[in-house]
Amino acid sequence: MNEISQLPYGGAGDGQAGKLELAERFRRHAGALARSGRSPLYVRMMRDAAGDIDRGGTVARLFDGVPAPPGSVPQLRLMAALHYLVLSGQAPALAAFYPSAGGERPVDGVWPLVEVVIDEHFDQIRARLHRTVQTNEPGRSAVLFAGLLWLTDRHRRPIRLLEVGASAGLNLLADRYSYVIGGRELGDPASPLRFVDPWTPPPAIDVEDAAARLEIVARAGCDPAPLDPSWPDDQLTLLSYIWPDELHRIERMRAALSVAARDPIPVAAQRGSIWLPDVLRAARGSELTVVWHSVMRQYVDPDEWAAIERTLSDAAGSSPIARLSMEPASDRHAAMQLTVHDPAGAPATRLAVCDDHGLPIRWAT
Repeated sequence: MNEISQLPYGGAGDGQAGKLELAERFRRHAGALARSGRSPLYVRMMRDAAGDIDRGGTVARLFDGVPAPPGSVPQLRLMAALHYLVLSGQAPALAAFYPSAGGERPVDGVWPLVEVVIDEHFDQIRARLHRTVQTNEPGRSAVLFAGLLWLTDRHRRPIRLLEVGASAGLNLLADRYSYVIGGRELGDPASPLRFVDPWTPPPAIDVEDAAARLEIVARAGCDPAPLDPSWPDDQLTLLSYIWPDELHRIERMRAALSVAARDPIPVAAQRGSIWLPDVLRAARGSELTVVWHSVMRQYVDPDEWAAIERTLSDAAGSSPIARLSMEPASDRHAAMQLTVHDPAGAPATRLAVCDDHGLPIRWAT
């Protein structure tokens, strides 16, 4: 068994699905949501979808021939495809169950409407099942921003920020959001996206001084299928991956999109192993290059991940390069952890633990 299959992952542990049947993966994710008290709508829909798969129904037909390896989270792909139809106005009857579209109907009656929508939009939904999940969650920017302050305090250099698996590049704008820490405003005080006391406790540094010193002189990302935050259809796609009954996340995404649409960050349509070597060779000794990734490792095959690791290790000796990552934690008390490799090829140091979507963040160092 390779290393990547042994690691814990988000998506209710879908990366550890192994040979579990599709219906069981839906049930397991529904159970994880129910235990955490999140998304009653998706709990109901995933459980009903599992029953449909057992019966060989419409959901089973949707997934017939669609690859769903461990970690690909097919249950979220289906939920996102349906949410997209709701948000785009193509499923008005189903929208009555979705708080994200103003719906208030109780979740128990949702499945008959889901079956109707699937029948009406079968080919469109099936096409979206082939898309990789892209939860470009702006709440993770609060994790990244804390890590950038820690590195700024440590290195006192301008930062060149690179992201592997950047999706629409929303987290590359971490310093353009507002962070209110103990009544002090860091980042951009005029930003429509505000985080109030996101860290408990804050990093053990002078965060106000570090925020004043933080200077991001360049930023760029890569993704196999990047989205454009200024394009309305891609905006709907990003919103569709958010659980429809978590309105605070919907509002956070809309605020981040309004920032990104004014000045989108270039995201190359490339795999990390192809993109990183060239951008790392362009690093300057006067700058600290920070390579960031968050909740994307489960979507990367082992050979590609090994190539990324080699690239980062090989580049670490030529110029100042650090690596920040927010990926699943081995600690059963935390969903995710922020780790730093400084320099990029060094062993990891855990800085904080956090939720899948960033908040809350508990600083550890």
